[in-house]
Amino acid sequence: MKEGLFTLLLAFSLASCKKEKSTDTIATPPAITAVPTQPISRPVNDYDGDGIADEAEVILVKEGEGNPVEDDTPSEYAIAFNNKKFAQLPIGCCEATIIPEGDLDGDGAAELSVFQSPMNGCVHTMTTYTFRNGKWQKLFRPFLVPTGCDEISKEELEKLVYKENGKVYIMETDVNDEDFKKNPIDVKL
Repeated sequence: MKEGLFTLLLAFSLASCKKEKSTDTIATPPAITAVPTQPISRPVNDYDGDGIADEAEVILVKEGEGNPVEDDTPSEYAIAFNNKKFAQLPIGCCEATIIPEGDLDGDGAAELSVFQSPMNGCVHTMTTYTFRNGKWQKLFRPFLVPTGCDEISKEELEKLVYKENGKVYIMETDVNDEDFKKNPIDVKL
């Protein structure tokens, strides 16, 4: 039953996403291990490239009411920064974990990813942002991270987006593989 529900939710989620083309060159993916979830609470990184560390945290902006799956109102979240240069980054529903990524696009400023739980907790999204021209922008398309309703470790989250040999890769799940194998896909910045 759990697998059937997961497959149905994953298929529905994938149908609403556009697949990005990848090149034939694929780097060796980092090893992924399963350990209990260890949230990254207040990651620090230099998000504007000024040489001063910036702190980020997920905050609740508006408390939801009732069950959002049954047409009630979901809670709304944002990322707040200690650096007043950054406006809050609205991320919508639901709870999220910030992953500091380092400088992925080579502009001297670090990027951050947001691993976000959906209302059902089985298929998550990963969105990577960069601070460019005075505002937060998506660095590349968000992608889905099916978890089978299981917890995911901090170490595994940190390996979903990485840079190797000047290219940026995401670890995308093969939904046609019965073990949901993750494959590295290089993304265009």
